[in-house]
This record gives sequence, C-alpha cells and structure tokens, in this order.
Amino acid sequence: MVLQTISASKGEMGPMVASTLKLGIAVLNGGNSTVQQKMLDYLKDKKDVGFFQSLAGLMLSCSVLDLNAFERQNKAEGLGMVTEEGSVITHERGEKVMQDDEFTCDLFRFLQLLCEGHNSDFQNYLRTQTGNNTTVNIIISTVDYLLRVQESISDFYWYYSGKDVIDEQGQRNFSKAINVAKQVFNTLTEYIQGPCTGNQQSLAHSRLWDAVVGFLHVFAHMQMKLSQDSSQIDLLKELMDLQKDMVVMLLSMLEGNVVNGTIGKQMVDMLVESSNNVEMILKFFDMFLKLKDLTSSDAFKEYDPDGKGVISKRDFHKAMESHKHYTQSETEFLLSCAETDENELLDYEEFVERFHEPAKDIGFNVAVLLTNLSEHMPHDTRLQTFLELAESVLNYFQPYLGRIEIMGSAKRIERVYFEISESSRTQWEKPQVKESKRQFIFDVVNEGGEKEKMELFVNFCEDTIFEMQLAAQMSDIGERSASKEESEKEKPEEDNPEMGFFSVTTVRTALLALRYNVMMLMKVLSMKSLKKQMKKMKKMTVKDMVTTLVAFYWSLLMGLLHFAFSVSRGFFRIVYSTFLGGSLVEGAKTMKVADLLANMPDPTQDEVRGGEEAEKRHPDKSSAEEDLADLAVNIEDTDLLSDIFGLDLRREGGQYKLMPHNPNASLTDLLNSPVPPPPTPSPELRRRNQGKGSTDEDGEGKEESQSEPEKAEGENGEKDVKPKDDKPKQKVRQHHTSKSEEPELQESAFWKKIIAYQRKLLNYFARNFYNMRMLALFVAFAINFILLFYKVSTSSAVVEEKEVVYSGPSDTSVRWSPVEGVPHRTVTVHFVLEESSGYMEPTLRILAILHTVISFFCIIGYYCLKVPLVIFKREKEVARKLEFDGLYITEQPSEDDIKGQWDRLVINTQSFPNNYWDKFVKRKVMDKYGEFYGHDRISELLGMDKAALDFSDAHEKKKPKKDSSLVAVLNSVDVKYQIWKLGVVFTDNSFLYLAWYMTMSILGHYNNFFFAAHLLDIAMGFKTLRTILSSVTHNGKQLVLTVGLLAVVVYLYTVVAFNFFRKFYNKSEDGESPDMKCDDMLTCYMFHMYVGVRAGGGIGDQIEDPAGDEYEIYRIIFDITFFFFVIVILLAIIQGLIIDAFGELRDQQEQVKEDMETKCFICGIGNDYFDTVPHGFETHTLQEHNLANYLFFVMYLINKDETEHTGQESYVWKMYQERCWEFFPAGDCFRKQYEDQLN
Repeated sequence: MVLQTISASKGEMGPMVASTLKLGIAVLNGGNSTVQQKMLDYLKDKKDVGFFQSLAGLMLSCSVLDLNAFERQNKAEGLGMVTEEGSVITHERGEKVMQDDEFTCDLFRFLQLLCEGHNSDFQNYLRTQTGNNTTVNIIISTVDYLLRVQESISDFYWYYSGKDVIDEQGQRNFSKAINVAKQVFNTLTEYIQGPCTGNQQSLAHSRLWDAVVGFLHVFAHMQMKLSQDSSQIDLLKELMDLQKDMVVMLLSMLEGNVVNGTIGKQMVDMLVESSNNVEMILKFFDMFLKLKDLTSSDAFKEYDPDGKGVISKRDFHKAMESHKHYTQSETEFLLSCAETDENELLDYEEFVERFHEPAKDIGFNVAVLLTNLSEHMPHDTRLQTFLELAESVLNYFQPYLGRIEIMGSAKRIERVYFEISESSRTQWEKPQVKESKRQFIFDVVNEGGEKEKMELFVNFCEDTIFEMQLAAQMSDIGERSASKEESEKEKPEEDNPEMGFFSVTTVRTALLALRYNVMMLMKVLSMKSLKKQMKKMKKMTVKDMVTTLVAFYWSLLMGLLHFAFSVSRGFFRIVYSTFLGGSLVEGAKTMKVADLLANMPDPTQDEVRGGEEAEKRHPDKSSAEEDLADLAVNIEDTDLLSDIFGLDLRREGGQYKLMPHNPNASLTDLLNSPVPPPPTPSPELRRRNQGKGSTDEDGEGKEESQSEPEKAEGENGEKDVKPKDDKPKQKVRQHHTSKSEEPELQESAFWKKIIAYQRKLLNYFARNFYNMRMLALFVAFAINFILLFYKVSTSSAVVEEKEVVYSGPSDTSVRWSPVEGVPHRTVTVHFVLEESSGYMEPTLRILAILHTVISFFCIIGYYCLKVPLVIFKREKEVARKLEFDGLYITEQPSEDDIKGQWDRLVINTQSFPNNYWDKFVKRKVMDKYGEFYGHDRISELLGMDKAALDFSDAHEKKKPKKDSSLVAVLNSVDVKYQIWKLGVVFTDNSFLYLAWYMTMSILGHYNNFFFAAHLLDIAMGFKTLRTILSSVTHNGKQLVLTVGLLAVVVYLYTVVAFNFFRKFYNKSEDGESPDMKCDDMLTCYMFHMYVGVRAGGGIGDQIEDPAGDEYEIYRIIFDITFFFFVIVILLAIIQGLIIDAFGELRDQQEQVKEDMETKCFICGIGNDYFDTVPHGFETHTLQEHNLANYLFFVMYLINKDETEHTGQESYVWKMYQERCWEFFPAGDCFRKQYEDQLN
C-alpha cells in the first residue's frame, strides 16, 4: 500500500503522501529486513517505474531556503504593506520559508530505511532498476537536492555575513535547512555503506564534491561567526552536528578503498580546492582541543588556586600567553568567544565544556579521514600539506584512534578505524588484565592451528572485556555514589522526613516496652512468685532440674545477647540520626530561641492571661480556616512537635508560633497530659478540644475563676461530638498508622546508605586486591622475623597423689600419707620470646590480627574482582555448548564428566545466564533445535515457559503486584543457581588457595608458627618462582605414578626382608637391649621407606654386614638390586621428571618470548619480511596488528548499536556471531597485499 500510494502521487505532495511516508517509516524502523525484501520483490515483480519517478518528482518539489522570497517579505513588512492579518504574518514569517521541511525529512528518512542494515539489493536497485524500460537514478536525484540545499544555505550565509549576530528568525531558517541537510547526508551514507561500490562510483562521478566544497566554506566561516556570541551556541551545535554527518559520509565513501583509488584521488582534489576552508576548520578544532590541556595545567591552577572554576578575563589572557601554545590571533579569537558575568569573571569550565566536546567529536572523525587518506594515498604530495596543518589534531587523537586489518567480504585486506575510549586504555593497564594477558600468551602462542588460536584469542577478548567493564564499574562507583550523596544533600528539606527516629510513636513504644519489662521483672521477683517457684523446684526430678538449669542458662544467654544487640542497634541509630541524619542540626538551625519563649506563660499572671487565651480560643471563621489550611500543609511537622512537646503550632501575624495546649497548665500537667488527636478541619472537633480542656480543669479544681458559660459551652461541645465520635477515632487510628511509617522510611533510607557504603567498601577491596596480597606477604615476613627470637624454656614440677588423714576428732591438723602419695616429675616445654624491649610480643599479636584481617579482605576482594569473571567464563562455556554443540540436547555429557553433570543443574534456572551478556541464548537454542526435538522438550530442559516469553499487554495486566515481604524476597532467590554458583566458586583453585591462606592465618593465633606457611606465598607472587612450582606439577600424573611404583617396589623388598633377613635389622648398640626393626611388617616397611630410600647406598648401608653369614650371597643380591632399582633408577626418574619439566617450561617461555618478538600473532608473518624498513616489525605489531586494538574493536562492536554499524563493522559482527574467524588476516596483511603500490 505504501509503494502504491507513493507511485500514484505522480511526484505531487499532499497529506496522503505525507501520511504514507510516516507509515512506511514506522514499518521499516530498525531495518526490518522482512519488509524490505517484500517491498523489493513487489517492485521487481510489478516493474513499477512510477514509484521511482514519483520519488524523483517529490525531491524536485521539496523546497529549500528562498532568499529572494525572504527579502521580499521583509521589505513588504518594513513598508507596512500587510493586511489585517499582518500581526499573524509577522509572527509566522519564519514559517513561510521552507514550510515542507518535515515532509522532506520524512521522504529521505524513508529512503534511508529502505537500505538500512546495508541491504545491497535495495542499494543497487535505487541506482539502476534492472529489467525496467525506464531507469531512474535516485542516488543522483538525492545529490541534486543536496546541492540545492547547500546553495540556499550559502545564500543565507552571505545575507547574514555583514551582520554581527544572526537574528532569531535567521536562526530558525538555518536550523530547518541544517536538519534537512543532516537527513540527506544520513541517507547518502546508507546508500553507500557496505560498501556498495556501484553507488560509491555513482556519487564519485556526480556533483557531490561541489556540494561538499560549498558546505566546507559554510562550516569554516559560520563556526567562527557563531562561536563569538552565546545566543548562537545552539545553532553552532547544530552546524557542527551537520559537519559530523558530512564527514561520516565521506568516510563511507572510502569504505573498501584501495591504495591510490579513484575515490581517494577525487577526495584529495576536493580538499585541495577548498584548502583555505579546511585550514580554518582545522585551526578551529585545534584551538578548542588545546583548551582542556590549558585549564588542567599546573600553571593555570595558579590563577584559580581554590578550584572555583571562575577567573577574570585578564588572568585567562595571561594564562594563554604563558601556555605558549596559542598565537596572538588565536588568543584574541578565544577571548572574543569568552563571555564574562556582571563581575567581569569568566566561567572557564563552562567555556571549555561548551566548545571542547563538540570539537572532540568532529575532530576525531576528521582525524580518521585524514589518516585514511594518508595511508591509501601514500605518494600524493598535496596531502602532506593538510597533514602538516593537522599535525596537532592528529597527535591529540593518536591514543584514541584504533586501527586493525581484516579480510573483507571481497576477500581483500581492508583497514578499519574506530575510537578507543580513555577508560578502556586505563583498564588495559590494570594488574589483573596484565596477568590474564600474560597467561593467555603463554598458553596459546605455541598451541593449535590458526583457527584454534583465533578461537582462543576471541575467548580471551571476551573474558578480558568483561573483566575491564567490571573494573571500570568498580572505579566509577565511588564517583557515582559521591554525586548521589551531593544530589541528596541538595534536595529540599521537605522531601526528607525529619526526626523520624524520634517520633512520638517510637518514643511511646520504647517507654511502654520499658514499663512492661519492669513490671514483668517485679512480678517475677515478688515473694509470691518466688514461693511458687520453690514449691515447683521441690517436686522436680534430677532430669527436670538439669533440663531447667540448661534452659535457664540458655534463656539468660539469649537475653543478654538480645539486650546487647538492642542497645547497640539503638545507640547506632541514635548516633546515625544525630550526626549523619542531620535532622536535629537542621531543626536547631531553623528554630530561634524567641520562637520557643514567645508564648511561654508567665507564672505570675496565670489569672490575668486566662481571659486572653479564652479569646484566642474563639477566632473568627476565616482565620480558623486559614489556620487549618496552613496546618494541613505542615501536618507532619505540627503533629510531631505536638506529640513530643505538647505544643500547638499557631499562625499569628504571618508567622508560626509554638503554643501549649493549655497555657495556664503547670509543667506536671504538660508532662502527664494525654496525647491529643490531630487537628481536623471540622468545627465540632475544635469545640471538643476546647471543652475537653475546660472539663479537665474543672475536674481537678484548678480553675475556679472559669466562667459558667464557658463550662456550659464545653459540655455542649462534648455532647455534640459524642454522636460523631467514631469518625475522629478512625482518623486517629489512620494518623498513628501513617506516623508508624515514618520510622520505616527512615530505616529504609538508613539501609540504602548502608548498602551504598558497603558497595563502596567492597569495590575498594576489589581494586586493591593485589596491593593487599603484597601487604599480607610483608606482614608475614615481619611475623616470621619476630619468630626468630623464640627460644625453648623448660620447667619441672613434682606432682604427688595425696590423701587427707585426720588423727582424731579434736585434732584439726592435716598430714600426708606416705603410702598413697607417689611423687613424679613432669617437664613442661615453653616457647619464650627472648627480647629485652618488651615490644615484640604485643607487636606480634597486632601483626597476627592484622594478617588475619588482611587475609579476610583478600578473600572479599577476590570474590568481588575475580569470581564474577569465573562465573562469566563458566556461563559462556555452557551457553556456547548449548547453542553450537547442542549439549544436553543432541548429546549428553559422560558420567565421568563431573563438570558437565554439575552444569546441568543451571541450564533450567531462571537466572541463567546472569553474567554472560547474551541474555537470549535460550531463545536461540529454542529456535535452532525446537522444531526437530520439540518445543515442549526444549522448554522443559531450559526451564522456559510461555509467560516468560510473552510481552503482550494482556500479560502485563495479569502481572502480580510486587510483594516486598520477607517470604517473597526469599522465594525470589534462585536457589538452584546459587547452589551451582557456590559449586563453581569452591572448585576454583585460586579461591581455594586464598581459603587455605586464611585458614593458616587463623591457626596462627593458636600457634604462631603456622604463619611460616605464608612465606610460600612468595612463590605465587613472582613469575620465576611460579615456574619452579609448575615444574613439580607440570608432569604431576607421571610423578605420582612413579612414586607409587617406588612404594610398591619397596614393599616387595620389605616382604623379602621380613621373611629371610630379620636378624640383620638390629639397630641397638653394644650392651643394649636388641632394637629389631623388622619384627613386624609395618615397622619393617616404614624402616625401608624412611631409611632405605634416603640412604645413598641403599638399604645395605643401614643394616648389619652379612660377612660370614650363611645368607651372605643372598644379602649381596638383595642389597645390590635394591640399590639399582630404587636408588639408581626410580629416584633418578623422579628427579628427572622434575628437572625435565622445569627445563621444558623454561624453554617454552623462551620460545613464546621469541615467537612474540619474531612473528606476528595475528597474521603469522615473520619479522624478516617487515624489517626491510627500519622498525618495520615493531610498527606492524604496534599499529597494524596490535592485539590490544583487536580486543578494543570487539568491545567497540559489543557496545555499539547494530543499526549504527558501518559496512565493515556489520560484516565482522555477523562473522563473530556465527563464530567464524575468517575475517582475521591469516598469512596476509595490508602492506604485503599492496607491496608494489606502497613501495
């Protein structure tokens, strides 16, 4: 319908065509490839030439800025030649120029969306309608309209060039034309991205270069003019956005560019033609890009030592001159752009922000354009002039300009340029990323072919990107939380509930609880209760008494713990509310002493002031309504003060004053008076309150001078209120319910701050994980240094068994029985710290505690820094196996695969994947395997349900309300996922090592010598020592099997010795009792393992000489074979395994180092080819095939919107999603491909 309507319009504008274009934009939005293909098929089947003719006609009908009509209208208005509607015309005269700008933008937006997503078929069909009798080149028609727009903008620029400032009407006209031109440039960009070489050549041979030259002239002069007045800043930003879109279009023209190509030559010709304008643009960017360096320099800070962001214009002038990076003309221009306030002060921070960021955005694209041209047109001397002019700009963007080489869709090496953020550069140098990079290079460089190597490299890139993003998030959380705190401080006071903790509900609850507890304690300790308990105790059995005693101690312990917790919590909340909440401080700041004392009753004039107060109790109706309205606005503060202090808030003379409920009441009455209900707007309630006050005074006999009419009025007031007493009670209940929510609000805000501080603290531990590891090692060294001063001290004591014997009833002396008491001496060994200063022992204790605390912080830091990466890797591995290998669907993991069996637990949880960024992996698996294996089976396997995939409005309506109860929170926890996560964490070797590290630190408090084990951490902190440890574990399986074989061989020799040679195993000296080492098998085996294996000559060196014995010949065979098989062969094999592993690891490291220095990791070409020019290989690996740049490019693609990808980026992204690595230039490079042209 859209195509038919446009075709039927015959190139004439109308409301129907405008609505049709909007419909077409809506259905094509986001690059809907299905709709694009159906439209293309329709146009090809129907051979509808009218559609393209109508598009070309509509472009011709689109208006541009008409300077002649604009001048005629201005002259007519100036001469007063207007009709009665002249006021309306004057108001809308800006709208008379280019009225169809919205229609024009919709037209070109529709054409852009036809080619969105680099639809090459539609791109070519817009240029040439193959098969049609008549062909309309929409590409050329678009350029023709662009040229008309450029000429009209240039005309308007010349009109305003003689004026100091562009008026509001002119700014509106310029804004319209600029918005239309931006849309046209975006459409042209979409025509050629991909790249579509046919459209590129069509544009290259059109009048596009004339339009670009004209725009460069407008940019160069208008940006100088607009930057000198703050009222034109918005128009300047729009102009710079247009300039950015034009540069992007020029970069798209160079997509797929070859060395010394025709498009590159034409672009250089265009730049040479407008060299003066290009020089002005580069100079403009250079001036504002250097502003950031100027204001951040130490010399500039001398003019603003307090960092207020404001200095005088004269100081700013001096700072630019002392910076010596600006010429005199540039300094004068910048001063003309700077505006001061009424105090002649310049806000330089706002000035830099106004110009630096736009200049940075566009300057980067200009730098990419010039770099691209310089590398593809190496021998064009004309280009060197622009490179010299742009040297400062190119140097500024050099750290942020990334470049890589890919194998393009045309199977030709292409260079890709992209932006690298400053944070990415910073995170790349973090220690955890360096460690991951070193480990990757060591593991991958010499393993597998090119395809496997690239697969591992991309996995490393993904893991490192996640790690860098996590580290960046941790680095920024402090700034975000600080800014959040500042924003909260800037909130108005009424947004925050004040004194919520000290509300009357909280105080009343605490007093009631205290009263209840005191009453219960007095009841329990009363004589009646004690007698009753004594009777019960007499009837108890031993079992009951033991049970009761245990229950008593348990209750006492729980009570003490609860008491301590309550006191600590209450004290902490009081301190928080007082010192952190700020409510009391702010209340004290705003309250004056006069306000408190103004209406305090004078004790000497009680009777006199009674009448005055009575009069105040009967204000007129209007004043009562005003008071009630004011009180309704401040109901929370009024109730709060009224409940706490027994005061009323009244308005007198435009001011609020605090007054007692009863001015004549004493202090005792005020303290003992019940809490009054909140004020309500009903007059009955006011009379009730007045009557209540008079009744209370009458009942106590303290107001004898009160008049009878007042008493009667009070009684009548009570009678009037009684029938309607239910509503006020209900309101009172509602009031107390709302007041009880105040502590909850305060507590929720309190816990939010606690959580924020907790997050900041955890991030601090994560950022300083490696520093804490090093600190823990230093503390361990200090502890072990103190342990060197320990010595052994022995002490003995005589212990006797003694019995008390009495000689008679009158003898009270005690004597010991010599028969029963047998004395014996015990020796106790003590470790004593031998030092004279007395500081070592407390220092040792402090260091031990410090080491344990640091060890605990290291575990926390590792959990925050590395555990998310561990979970990410595991989730990515499971997701990739699900999607590409069909694991758990087409095949099942083996029973021996414990890891695969454990991962089965997580695939059907709702939280999976949590850390892995592809959240739609389950849907992809469903789309890939659902039709063949059944959607129900896949849904059950993956834990998917239809409600989870239903995003309709009906489902949203059925969505239950969020429940914030504790049960709902517990139910919301994905238990299976958390169990799986714990399993992954507790099988991570690094986490287990840190857990062992902390365990040994805790045991060190029991015995300080456990801290000696922490010295082994030095082997984990240095690469060379890690290699030594790896040499033991490198051939671990072979080593364990060899040791097992050694144990078996020694056991066989033990059996022989036990049966035949026992008599030779006597280790006693002459004259001593025999010490036989082989009278039982276990002792004999332990003797062979401990003594025989360690002996240099074998077991024969440790037992008796067989000379002259009948078994001499057999002993000789036994000893020699033991020496040969155990000492010579098996021990040598064990030593050889360790030594060979160490040598192998060292050779592997040397080989990796040599390969990285002599061969490119990406393309595999050796340094012999590149070193034909000085520093050729170094330039190639640092600029052309830099590993870091490929990683940054993957990160750039992941973070960028797919609809914003260029043609090269879309190609790489598609290959990446298909896990195809053919875009890596294996065995080739740009320099080798264009060797002849470059040389």
